[in-house]
Amino acid sequence: MSNITFGRGLLLIIVTSAVFLTGLGEARLWDRDEPRNSGASREMLARGDMIVPTFNGELRAHKPILIYWSQMACYQLFGESEFSARLPSALSAILSVLAVAVLASRLSGHATGISQEGFWAAGSLATCLMFVLAGRAATPDGLLIAFSTLGISLLVLSCLAPAAPYSSGGVRSARWMLSMSGYAMLGLAALAKGPVGVILPIGVVSLWWLFNYELQVASNQQKNRRPNPILGTIAFTWKAINPVRCFYAAWQLKLIPGLLLTAAICVPWYYQVGVATEGEFLRGFFLEHNVGRAVNSMEGHGGSIFFYPVAFLAGTFPWSLWLVPVTLWAIRSAKSSIVHRQLVILTATWIGVYITAFSIASTKLPSYITPCYAGAALAIGGYLRHFEIGWSLPALWQRWGAYAFAIVTGIGISAGLYYVAGQESMPLVERASLCGLAIALAGIAAIAWDLRKSVKLVPLTWLVAAAVFQTLLFGFGAKSVDQYRSDLRLLGKASQDESTPWMTVGGMEPSWVFYLRTVIDEVGENPADEIAWERVAAFLSKNPDGRVIVVGDEAQQQLSTRLAQIRPDGRQLVELGSCERFLRDGEIMVVSTEAIPERQIASDAPDERNAAPITRTASLPSLSGTPAGPSPAGTNTRSPQGDGTGVSIEISTPKSENSKRSNAYPNPLRSENR
Repeated sequence: MSNITFGRGLLLIIVTSAVFLTGLGEARLWDRDEPRNSGASREMLARGDMIVPTFNGELRAHKPILIYWSQMACYQLFGESEFSARLPSALSAILSVLAVAVLASRLSGHATGISQEGFWAAGSLATCLMFVLAGRAATPDGLLIAFSTLGISLLVLSCLAPAAPYSSGGVRSARWMLSMSGYAMLGLAALAKGPVGVILPIGVVSLWWLFNYELQVASNQQKNRRPNPILGTIAFTWKAINPVRCFYAAWQLKLIPGLLLTAAICVPWYYQVGVATEGEFLRGFFLEHNVGRAVNSMEGHGGSIFFYPVAFLAGTFPWSLWLVPVTLWAIRSAKSSIVHRQLVILTATWIGVYITAFSIASTKLPSYITPCYAGAALAIGGYLRHFEIGWSLPALWQRWGAYAFAIVTGIGISAGLYYVAGQESMPLVERASLCGLAIALAGIAAIAWDLRKSVKLVPLTWLVAAAVFQTLLFGFGAKSVDQYRSDLRLLGKASQDESTPWMTVGGMEPSWVFYLRTVIDEVGENPADEIAWERVAAFLSKNPDGRVIVVGDEAQQQLSTRLAQIRPDGRQLVELGSCERFLRDGEIMVVSTEAIPERQIASDAPDERNAAPITRTASLPSLSGTPAGPSPAGTNTRSPQGDGTGVSIEISTPKSENSKRSNAYPNPLRSENR
């Protein structure tokens, strides 16, 4: 039977649903991008603004609009939650899996339904490490992958010849309906993440069409002698991509009308946001976050030319354990089958365009090349199908090498996670370390199948193990790690309500803004600068019930030496609690002010008050439910219950007023009394 059985269709649904939906909303949003995107969607929804994204009351020019529109729709349908914020990415990942299943089926010569090659391509993509991460995060990556994959798939299908809509080895002029649908998908990809959603997919399809067309032409020419391999490759490449041939390919792919349709979909929003922000969004997004990241290594995200090859191997785990057999299969299949040749060329151009483009760029992040994993899945799917039926069974040394590598890697992952959990004092995370054993057990089971002459069961065993690994790691592991986010518990207990004014000095995490549901006034100056503490003093004078988050050892040391500088009249500084930063060095402390009791004022001598000593008065209840007071010296523990204490500190009059932060896009959630 050429198409998949009901059982395999059901298995694919179970695998995909388990990987992308298990525990999707059970862990809180992870810093830094998830709360920024989700918070911007909430702010836009509160304002009724569909054009200008803001976060913490400031313009957010990092990403285009599609992620915010998607999250706003989910908030409206399901309410505001972590699940709603991540659901667009999960649905996008499932859409990508379906698109790859159909594309692989057509490229393997099946006119309808999902073929066995489509099943394996979809299953392998759904269980690639970085693809799963993109499908479970509240970021634009899932949307970019989905619409760029759909765009590439539709454009490729529009060019298959001569037995549309499936491949029989040739290419032709793109059909109008399919090609225009593909360009429309690229317009949505541009709304998801900008120019990369259009330029790179068009590069992939153009190179695929050019190489296939040149092979088509070459096969019709009779040659009396075999050319030198090196010179022949150079000559073939030049013939395929010379300017005249590129112009011809653009004409055949209907590039001009297609780009006009793409622009008609994405340009209206870019125009409106440019007008609404007087060009500020366009300058920030295109110049800083596109051109700037291409020519400069931003935020410390650099790397060598080997960065993306290594990232590719990590991102396609655990299927990258079969890299050598898959590569050998691709070379052999491209030579022996004209149909498989088209699939292999598409895989090569898809991976090559993305890795080459981002290797040239200065800023490097592993997530940048995630869209090319759909291309890799095409070759992996073809290989697994031929492995399963024995048509292209890897040599014994290749199989056993992959089995051994899986066992060692799986045990290493479990041991590494167990060690990290111990080092970070996270006993709950030790359970998540079991995920690596799923890969190790797959290697052991494969050895057993091989010894019993049932090697055809190895791919299915690998798929189930990959799904279990990803589900344990992201579905349950993330939830376990989330139990130790004591900073969010501390801030939640220190907050009176959403109208409580907040300020932070020494740093800020976007998740604090999201979960406090208010604007946090961030002191951007170095804590060692006097102006930083002048701003703190002015904030506390204006907001007696305000909360100040003091982040890091340096900021806390500066606080202890500048008490006289930030004292409001008749009030004292009170520590509401402190805890370790989540997975970062140092601590955070939350302080506020309260009126000085009359008996304390009467007992204080003037010279003592001028010196502004730190004094311990009646402590507030401990936030952890334990007796208030300092922790024993030298302790460094992380508890899911928090460890705040209540300490009051005597302070003196502030020197200056706080200068207001310039804000052209005020957040409506900002309290009026601030």
